[in-house]
Amino acid sequence: MAEVEGKKLLIVMTTGPEDPEKTYAPFYTAALSAAMEVDTSMYFLMHAPKLLKTGFAEQVKLKKGGTLMQFIRMALEGGVRFYACEESLRSLCDIDPADVIDGVKVVGSSTLVDLSLDSDTVLSF
Repeated sequence: MAEVEGKKLLIVMTTGPEDPEKTYAPFYTAALSAAMEVDTSMYFLMHAPKLLKTGFAEQVKLKKGGTLMQFIRMALEGGVRFYACEESLRSLCDIDPADVIDGVKVVGSSTLVDLSLDSDTVLSF
């Protein structure tokens, strides 16, 4: 088993509501990583911030059962940090930053570069 102490993982999400069955795995992976005591962050851009709009994830029913919100909550409660690209929120998703779920930090594009450079591993979904 790999040594995880002090490791940082960044998960970059671009997949949004256009393919709901692809959306739960990144949240599950993030929650699992955090449970393994890996410092875990998720960065949402392109259409992925739509998943973070208040009330949206509760409506996304998954074929494997439950809703997307259950996986989002699992990640947040496990200590995963969520960052949403403000430009994507406003320009691509037409969402006011005030309308995202609790626990999401709205940031600029340069944060993605900072997080990537500071991480040991970056996964993209």
